[in-house]
Amino acid sequence: MEEIKEIEYFSLKKLKKFVAEIESNKKVLKELVTLVLGKDKTLSMRASWALTHVSYSSPKSIYPLLPQLLKFLQGKDQHTGAIRNTIRIFHEIDIPEKYISEIFDLCLAYTKNAALPHAVRVYSIITLANICKTYPELKPEVELVLNELKAFPQPPSMNACIRDAVKVLGKL
Repeated sequence: MEEIKEIEYFSLKKLKKFVAEIESNKKVLKELVTLVLGKDKTLSMRASWALTHVSYSSPKSIYPLLPQLLKFLQGKDQHTGAIRNTIRIFHEIDIPEKYISEIFDLCLAYTKNAALPHAVRVYSIITLANICKTYPELKPEVELVLNELKAFPQPPSMNACIRDAVKVLGKL
């Protein structure tokens, strides 16, 4: 847990150095997931942020951690920053088929939940659009939700994301 101590004092510069050092260290990656699942919401958010950056540079190292990350998303009372970061991981990687339905359902629920921060909802919409690229039969369900969202005033970030997702879905 010595390498993880750094996570308490994060900055983007420290994060990138940390990620470069631990990218292939499976033990540290598992410890990060333990922190994501932990009770300390701040450490959970910071650990998920680190895992997001690992997913950018080494997506294959994330695959063994997916069951625990899904478990986290299915839990209650998490830091919304940790939820956002975890969804970003799923939108960065090629999601294995066995997790598609769970992630699809979670992202659909997050997209509909107006109480969540915009970033959680935006990354959920992006993930849904990405899933529809592989599974176009899910497109009508996503379009229904997006049309529902368009019927009400949305913040600019949501409007832009909805517009982009509709374009992607229109090409399928």
